[in-house]
Amino acid sequence: MQFMRVFAVFLFMGSAAQAQGTDWSGLYGGVVLDFASVEIENAAGAVTNDGNGLMAGLEGGYRYDLGDIVLGANTSVIFGSVDIPPVTGALPQDPSLDFLASVGIEVGYDLGQVLVYGGIGYSWATATNASNNRIYDSGAQFGIGADYMLSDTVIVGGGITRTNLNDFNGSDMRVTSFGLRAAYRF
Repeated sequence: MQFMRVFAVFLFMGSAAQAQGTDWSGLYGGVVLDFASVEIENAAGAVTNDGNGLMAGLEGGYRYDLGDIVLGANTSVIFGSVDIPPVTGALPQDPSLDFLASVGIEVGYDLGQVLVYGGIGYSWATATNASNNRIYDSGAQFGIGADYMLSDTVIVGGGITRTNLNDFNGSDMRVTSFGLRAAYRF
């Protein structure tokens, strides 16, 4: 609910700022802090593991402002150690999500100092399984977000991203991230 209030404030502020002619075009790079919620499902679709934790990393990209519409390409790399404990005590030690990298494209609506966008992409992940071996997988990613331009060079924002990894050691892993970010525009 708090996210929706902040989002509504950004939209209101952006509508008032539309007349300023804000340009979202250009390269940007910054830091990301994500709260990741991770589920692992077996082949039957039952959730076997469920956990959450913080991940942090770097992001970068390029946006091209066409007026009301903004097109972009982005990439991010986040690290952490999100433990994914079993939902029942019968399973062995917890696996963990250690790394998530992604590339994607986005389309947004320019509201002046606020940019509301949606995007799709592809992600690569590394996890440590219950036997302490590294497992690698990749899959589709999609999300929504909003950015606020504090100045001509500083952007802050937040978003929700879903990553689907469909062959994680015979199981499916779903990562839902709620992230905050700060970036510098070049």
